[in-house]
Amino acid sequence: MGDRIINIGDGFWNIRGSFKVGGIVEIGTQASLVRLASGGFVLLDAYTLTGPVEREVMALTDQGRAVEAILNLHPFHTIHTKASAAQFPSARLYGTARHKAKAPGLDWEALTTDDPELHEQLSADLSFTVPRGVDFIASNESLHFSSVLAFHPASRTLHVDDTLTWSTLPLVKGLVFHPTLKSVLERRPGAVADFRQWALELADRCEDVEHLVTAHMRALPPASSAGTPLSDRVRTALKKVEKVLSAHERRHG
Repeated sequence: MGDRIINIGDGFWNIRGSFKVGGIVEIGTQASLVRLASGGFVLLDAYTLTGPVEREVMALTDQGRAVEAILNLHPFHTIHTKASAAQFPSARLYGTARHKAKAPGLDWEALTTDDPELHEQLSADLSFTVPRGVDFIASNESLHFSSVLAFHPASRTLHVDDTLTWSTLPLVKGLVFHPTLKSVLERRPGAVADFRQWALELADRCEDVEHLVTAHMRALPPASSAGTPLSDRVRTALKKVEKVLSAHERRHG
């Protein structure tokens, strides 16, 4: 299946891209194009645009000149960072500390995508949340739980990488927290309480979210109006990891 771009509506387009584990198993990846109230655009996450998707994005953005910023939101999604920076050379480039370390030659902005100061600067169009109680950039590079989650109120859309995943597979069907949660919980008293509180706050914020776009799996979750509201799905996902959280809490407080 080739890359495609989905017009969510109200200035939000989701790009469904390709990512193959070991070069064989297709699990997909994503980026999203957001039109700002000012008329400019930002790109959420990096992806190498080609073919019809590239042509559509360029047509929407004055051949890329209207893309004001690229926001790399997942510390471990770095494969396409350089290509996106090259495709949109006039865009301000933001990433996490790991993005900067992996591509030090790029012209990075000083603020990172997990910085509240950047979130405040973009608050007219987007809002963000960062998981609490877990490692944001784990020392073990196979642990890809944490990312910056981005809300686009105008389209009632939540863009999330890995932290929440959507699957149609029988054993892990539905919305779940990334299976590496157990390994990224901070080993300190109160970490589980912090995570639980963050997850409940996320569920509350999702009361107004109609569309969820997730990185892996090519199909998107159904809209809230087509089934279970996203807020309920997040609360259910939290219940599914309660055994993990309780065990960690008993050990670390």
